[in-house]
Amino acid sequence: MLLEILEAEAPMTFARYMELCLYHERYGYYARGPRLGREGDYFTSPTVHRVFGATLARQLLELYELLGRPQEFLLVEAGAGEGWLARDILDYLQKKGLEWPYLIVEPLPNLRALQEEVLRPHGSKVRWVRDFTEIPPFTGVFLSNELFDSLPVHLLEKTSEDLREVYVEVSQGKIREKLLEISRPEILQRVLPYALHWPEGYRTEVCLAYEPIYKELSKKLIRGALLNLDYGFPRADYYHPERHRGTLLAYSRHRVSENPYLRPGHQDLTAHVDFTALRELGEKYGFLNLGFVQQGPFLVGLAVEEVLLEISENTFRDREALKLLVLPEGLGHSHWVLIQARGLHPETELSGLRLANRLNLLY
Repeated sequence: MLLEILEAEAPMTFARYMELCLYHERYGYYARGPRLGREGDYFTSPTVHRVFGATLARQLLELYELLGRPQEFLLVEAGAGEGWLARDILDYLQKKGLEWPYLIVEPLPNLRALQEEVLRPHGSKVRWVRDFTEIPPFTGVFLSNELFDSLPVHLLEKTSEDLREVYVEVSQGKIREKLLEISRPEILQRVLPYALHWPEGYRTEVCLAYEPIYKELSKKLIRGALLNLDYGFPRADYYHPERHRGTLLAYSRHRVSENPYLRPGHQDLTAHVDFTALRELGEKYGFLNLGFVQQGPFLVGLAVEEVLLEISENTFRDREALKLLVLPEGLGHSHWVLIQARGLHPETELSGLRLANRLNLLY
C-alpha cells in the first residue's frame, strides 16, 4: 500500500521518500509498532539499562539547581520511543522526592499508546502533545535521544559536471533514482566549501528538518537547556572526502543495509547528525552552546557507576550493560551529547562536561 502512495506522489526528493517511509500515519515504519531492543531492529541507550536515564536525571537535577530551583520546572522530550527513557528519569526523580511534570511530543497514536502504558505508574505527571507548536512556554529542559538521526534527509551525489540531488521515482512497484537539480538553496549552502573536494560519485546527506524544531523551541523555552543525544559528526568529519558513501543506513532485525529501497516502511532509515548544524541553529535562535561531549565521558562525569549501585543489584549483566553505554567499543564514543542553554552563564560548569568538552570541534 505504501508503494502505491509513493507512486502517486513520485517523482519526489529522497527526503520526502524517507519521510513517508518512516512517518506515514498508517504505513510508515514508526506506525507499525515497537522495533527496539533485542528482538527488534536496533537498540538505543535507554533499552540497554535504566542507569542511562537515571544518570541523565542527575544532569537534569544539576541544571535545576543552577537555574535557581524554579517553582515550575518542565521536562519535554521528543522522539520518546516506547517511553523507557522518560520512565527511568521519572523513577529516579521520584526516589529523590521530586515530582516534575513531563511532556512528550508524539504525533503517532500507536507510540503514544505504548508510552501511556509504560508511564502509567507516573499518572497525571505525564502529558502529551502532537506537535512542537503545542508545547507551552516553559522553564526546564528539552531532551532527546536519537531524535535527529531519524529526520528525513536530502540525498546528494557529485557528478562529473556538478552536484545533483537524488529524486525517487516509482513505477509499477519498482523504485528508481533520478539525479536532478538541487531542490533548495540551503542544501548547497550547507555543503560548501566541502563539495569542492569531493570525488565524482561521492554521496552524502543534508538534513533541513533540524531547523523547524529549533525555531519552535526558541519560542517556547524561557530559561533552561536543550540536551540532545545522538550519533553523528562535526561537519568537517561528516563531509570529509573519504566518507564517499555518506552515512545513510537502513536497519532491520539488527542487520544493517545501505539500500534504503528494500521493503519501504518495514526498515528504519537513519543518517548521522551534523552536530555543527545544531550548534549553528542554537546560535541563530538565541541559545548558548555550553558543551559537546561523547556519551562515555558524559555519563562517567555524572558518576554513572555510583548511580548503578544506587538503582541495581550490580550483577554481571548490570556491569556489562554499563560497559556498553560507556566504553568506546559500545556506545560510549559513537554517541555524543550537545548541551545548549538559555538563561545560564557562558562559564557554567556541568558535571556531564567535567571530563571533556569538545565544543571546539563544531567551529
